[in-house]
Amino acid sequence: MSAEYRGACLVDVAWAYLQVGDLRGAARALVDADSVAPAEVRCRPLVRTAIADVAHAQPAPAGVARLATVVGRTH
Repeated sequence: MSAEYRGACLVDVAWAYLQVGDLRGAARALVDADSVAPAEVRCRPLVRTAIADVAHAQPAPAGVARLATVVGRTH
């Protein structure tokens, strides 16, 4: 399986976690996706929205605050 495909799959997993309200699971999947295929995470607008949604949780799950800064979604 290519890195891009694994990254896309992890992004789908993150969306599933968000749908059930599991912000930690979504955060793990997004951070993992970024480590496997950064372009899948950093260039897709819907993924950037998911990162912002997770980053606004208080406290923000580990790794997501950094990822939000990287993609410019810190507001």
